[in-house]
Amino acid sequence: MKDGMEDGMKDGLADGPTVGRPGASPFPLRAALPAGFFRAGFFRVGSLSAGLFCAGVAAPGLAAELPGAAAAAATTPVAAPGERSADAPAAAAEPKLTLRAPRVLMLRPRMPGESRRPSLEVRVSARLEDLDTAENPEDYYCLEEVWDWDDDTESVYEPDCDPYEPGADIETFFFGSHRFSLPGTYRVWLRLQRSGETVIAGNVMVRIRN
Repeated sequence: MKDGMEDGMKDGLADGPTVGRPGASPFPLRAALPAGFFRAGFFRVGSLSAGLFCAGVAAPGLAAELPGAAAAAATTPVAAPGERSADAPAAAAEPKLTLRAPRVLMLRPRMPGESRRPSLEVRVSARLEDLDTAENPEDYYCLEEVWDWDDDTESVYEPDCDPYEPGADIETFFFGSHRFSLPGTYRVWLRLQRSGETVIAGNVMVRIRN
């Protein structure tokens, strides 16, 4: 039965079926069909155009004969999954705050006779990067430093600065230190704030082992 359908469709396309707008030169469908088309599972004449586009067939002159959206679909390239179209706008760059700390630190065990639990001082550095991409550099001038050590303690530093003027130096390096007395994994945050509102923030993981 399948062979009969194929033969019938071949015979029908061999002589007369064409596509085109009124007044335009007709284009025979059979000339647009790739080799092996009838064995690719296309047996419905009503699905012929959809089948050609789904299969990625570029028939000479066929797109020009198709009206409106159909012609656009035949000629417009489609970006592969995960790729950004060349016409899509790139994400706007903006300043970021990067923190660095030792990956793993060792806390010595408590020795017999010691009255206090041993503690370990951890130093963390931070850098404000890509400041030249800021729309308004004044937003990053003379900010409060709030260090959150993830052990229910914070360290706050409030700088004393002159009023901002264009071209004024903006602090881009920050340093903090804290003593930990218990092993664990801590997410340390630095929030740069003005009047209690966070302007920019960053964090880093600190791991302390026995």
